Amino acid sequence: MTLLMLILIAIPVCILTILLWIYNDYRKYKRQHYSLILLFLALPATIQAQYIDKDCCINFKWYENQKGKLEYINENLTYNFIPNEDFWKIVIRNNSSDEAQINWGNSQFIINGRASQLLLYPISESPLAKETIKGNSEISHTCTASILIEGSERRKIYHRKDIRKGNRAAISIVLPVSIANKPQFFNTFDFVVTQVY
Repeated sequence: MTLLMLILIAIPVCILTILLWIYNDYRKYKRQHYSLILLFLALPATIQAQYIDKDCCINFKWYENQKGKLEYINENLTYNFIPNEDFWKIVIRNNSSDEAQINWGNSQFIINGRASQLLLYPISESPLAKETIKGNSEISHTCTASILIEGSERRKIYHRKDIRKGNRAAISIVLPVSIANKPQFFNTFDFVVTQVY
């Protein structure tokens, strides 16, 4: 056997030994914590659950990630994000029979802690207003952050070169939404952009 084959066999054996040791040690003290074992089992699934844009990996920070897409579903609305380094596309589907309203004027696009207004693309001179999503229909818009637009110059939301250096970008999108006659609530979506390994 070559050294490489021995190493490939030794790694899973070592991991299994550590997991059994943790399990037996906790069991000895009448505590059965399976969270560490579940973490090791769930780790391969979380590595695959990501959205890839060129050399960058974009994940939800708090919501469950799905392979190949950034989608969050609540009881009334489905939010789908299609990011790239210049603009992000947002698709919002109304799953209920009631009308929903998105207040684009109060929405925010936060990049690495710097808050700015969310701008819909193509950029217009008129202020953003509320938009109605009829029951069982959807809207889609391409957007960016106002701090990235200076005159005719357009800066990127995240830079692949910076991400490659081991850095990460933190991006948040805040969308004020109201459904039927209910009060407006703010949906906050936090994302982490890292290098593809």
